[in-house]
Amino acid sequence: MLDEVKAAVLARPADSAFVLLLDFDGTLAEFNPDPAAPRLTPARWDLIEGISRQPGVSVGIVSGRRLDDLRARTRLPDRVYHAGLHGLEIEIEGRHIDHPDLHNATDRLDGLADTLRRLTVEFPGSLIEDKRASVAVHTRGMAAGDREKVFNRAEILAVPWMAEGLVRRLEGNAVVEYLPNIGGHKGEATRWIVADVEARSQRQAWVTYIGDDITDEDAFKAIVEGISVLVGLRPTAATHKVNGIAEVDQLLRWLAARG
Repeated sequence: MLDEVKAAVLARPADSAFVLLLDFDGTLAEFNPDPAAPRLTPARWDLIEGISRQPGVSVGIVSGRRLDDLRARTRLPDRVYHAGLHGLEIEIEGRHIDHPDLHNATDRLDGLADTLRRLTVEFPGSLIEDKRASVAVHTRGMAAGDREKVFNRAEILAVPWMAEGLVRRLEGNAVVEYLPNIGGHKGEATRWIVADVEARSQRQAWVTYIGDDITDEDAFKAIVEGISVLVGLRPTAATHKVNGIAEVDQLLRWLAARG
């Protein structure tokens, strides 16, 4: 499977601008029951930083984390695209682009985090992450059989916000997130980054997007020229698969070595 990814990269049009986009949790950092724990390791930092310096290459990290949180965990230079909150906020070389309705979005979630915190009492092991512009219900530390019970209960607690159309539900790996109902997902972030690369380079972009989460499916479907790579073996819209983060590391080492 990894060899097929390498072959596709080698076969891309020679005059294309190569765009490497990666999810963070589960792709560049191993999952941890505590969502505050993952960081980009020094070895992976070196690889991504080195790839981002190669001529004709653009690199980006696309995550559900808030942008400031993501930047603090990667510590990558400004030439690397960072898309946070599933693409509702993007930063590149000092430019900060937010969804036009993001700054007013917190009003839509007023009281939701406090309501969902009841879950941590009813279901020990669940965790509520208040991102201010969204609220995530994590079940990373729970048995797989108990996660659906948490999510079903969360759905009931969130009814007042859902019924009013104030929030939308986004399902990920061992997490359900309630975001302001203003649109925006990783597919839109991918399209924005591709358009920005093409405008800056005056060349057609060829994308390799690597991710493990259900939320990465939107990005997989958004790619016109390039490939999408699922980290894992579940059913997917991705064109390729690799078997875990160890193979992501192998691919990054290969890309860095090829120059």
